[in-house]
Amino acid sequence: MGSLTTVGYLWALLSVSATLLCCTGCYLPYWIQGRLLGRVDAYFSSFRRCNYPKVSPQGSVEIIMQCARYSRWKDIPSGWWQVTTVLMAFACVLSILVAVVATSSCFLNYVIHSSTAKLAGTLQLIAGLLACSGAAVYPFGLDNREVQDCCGVSAHEYNLGNCKISWSVYILTTGVTLLLICFYLSHFVTRDCCLS
Repeated sequence: MGSLTTVGYLWALLSVSATLLCCTGCYLPYWIQGRLLGRVDAYFSSFRRCNYPKVSPQGSVEIIMQCARYSRWKDIPSGWWQVTTVLMAFACVLSILVAVVATSSCFLNYVIHSSTAKLAGTLQLIAGLLACSGAAVYPFGLDNREVQDCCGVSAHEYNLGNCKISWSVYILTTGVTLLLICFYLSHFVTRDCCLS
């Protein structure tokens, strides 16, 4: 018999689900949606974008119809977005670490104990808080030129202008919510937690 309770197996499943959702929500560039030149949908996240303008060597502007990350760190159009990228990356790394431990504890006896389960839950709480902090910092960078080209000049800190929140934000929100639920469940993961 393993060291996990039924709640422990649920915790492991939710930990993997939370990690997949958080990493997907962070990576996909569909955080905000606007219209470039009034005719092409454009999307932004903190370090990726879809359908963006590029100046050709002849000086004309063409729209690149693809999703890509910014070529260099300094190409990210806002310092706030750089901070968001770092916070989200740390959140994903912590979440992945706990998901690996949680998954292995389902198949190997006594990989996780009461104290390590609580530590894992605390790491999940920290990951959730880092992701929330990144999401809170991100809107400070909405006043950059790329966003204003798609969302209008009224776009600035915490004002999307003509843009709207897109579906990656909902994926990320679901992942963070699951991380917070996992933090709570981590207190009931092992059989020895129920004996103390």
